Amino acid sequence: LVNWVLARLASMLFVGVLTVLGLSFLGMPLAAVLGLFAGLVTFIPNIGPVVSMVPALLLAFFNGGPHMALYVLLLYLGAQTLESAAVSPVLQQRLISLPPALILVGQLIIGSFTGLLGLTLATPIIAILTVLVKMLYVHDVLGDDTVTV
Repeated sequence: LVNWVLARLASMLFVGVLTVLGLSFLGMPLAAVLGLFAGLVTFIPNIGPVVSMVPALLLAFFNGGPHMALYVLLLYLGAQTLESAAVSPVLQQRLISLPPALILVGQLIIGSFTGLLGLTLATPIIAILTVLVKMLYVHDVLGDDTVTV
């Protein structure tokens, strides 16, 4: 569970820093605040990126017009795509040893039954269940001592 938190914090930091740098490059006001917000709501899988994009798009549209809003949209889509397709799966596989497909399926199943809270907590729940299966079934029942938890 500690490794899952570390992986999420690293993903959040990646998105926050990339967003601050991109928004600063575009000359957006409140780049640091928007980047901090983007990093924080990245904790919420699948929905957090959309939530973080709304204030930035509104600010860009009213301060710089539709062209600036388009650039901000592309920045957010690029940062979130890079995080969700490259950074997060690698971190989660290395730090918590969970296959990305298991995480996605777990998020779909748990999120569909329990909503946003379940979606947010799906990965740690899957990590805990995986450790329990390894400890209680593979190690204790099957007697396989080569499995590490």
